[in-house]
Amino acid sequence: MRFSSLLSTLLFLTASFPCFGQQPKLNVLYICSDDLNNSLSCYGHPIVKSPRIDELASRGTRFDRAYCQYPLCNPSRSSFLTGLRPDQTKVQENATQFREVIPDVVTLPQLFQKAGYFVARVGKLYHYGVPNQIGTDGLDDPPSWMKALNPRGRDKDDEPKIFSLTPGNFGGTPSWLAADGEDKEQTDAIGAEMAIKLLEENKDKPFFIACGFYRPHTPYVAPKKYFDMYPPEKAGVVHTPSGDLDDIPTPALVSRRTDMDEKLQRDARQAYFASITFMDQQLGKLLDALDRLKHRNNTVVGFHSDHGYHLGKHG
Repeated sequence: MRFSSLLSTLLFLTASFPCFGQQPKLNVLYICSDDLNNSLSCYGHPIVKSPRIDELASRGTRFDRAYCQYPLCNPSRSSFLTGLRPDQTKVQENATQFREVIPDVVTLPQLFQKAGYFVARVGKLYHYGVPNQIGTDGLDDPPSWMKALNPRGRDKDDEPKIFSLTPGNFGGTPSWLAADGEDKEQTDAIGAEMAIKLLEENKDKPFFIACGFYRPHTPYVAPKKYFDMYPPEKAGVVHTPSGDLDDIPTPALVSRRTDMDEKLQRDARQAYFASITFMDQQLGKLLDALDRLKHRNNTVVGFHSDHGYHLGKHG
């Protein structure tokens, strides 16, 4: 198996362990955020607050040159979880499950199962249609996991309240909601608690536990307090210079929007940044659990995304 493609996409790896005697198996906490670009404080963003991700970066290795195999969820995820490029998996859209093409492939989680690890996932690791498939298995790969959990929060129930540039369409168009209620009611917070429970239940055996957060994928939903951190007038706006699109291939412009004025751009960026900070806080709960269980020093923590957004660049 070749996992060089996986390692090139990992943003942060952190672990420390004794260098003497026979080393025990290192645990793995594998975290994936959905549609996160590098709008993070540790990458120099001027206003985004990401203290827990910054902490992880400061304790590990931050990748400044990490490459997305394919700028779409399903091809990217199929790639980094199999170690194969999209031209090998033949997954180049969001409908194909990779085992239809390569049924005998050994995935990264399966590799850890074969090595004697307890292997489980919470949330989105393989592809899900977000938000429609939240709370389901989506295009999951059952052989990869010994246990799989699907969190579902009030963000699903609040969908009628969500603003969308295309009414009723949340997953493939800019859409957002400053939600009522507390963190603990949201899908990602519920997922973090599920992952913590798995850590607690399996603390005495080698584990590979994967937690897939749904934010900041559209719709950008987070409790109102996170929106308050980013006043729209400070969220920024992007102006496309004349001739900017002249050298961009036509297929790259399929998802370009021409219906976002400066106010909508600022509102969308505010919501995206709010979703990042909300997700950051849920990730922090996992790190705190590792410390509480005294596993921070014998656990490799990997954190990355599947792909990101331009947030207005090139339209």
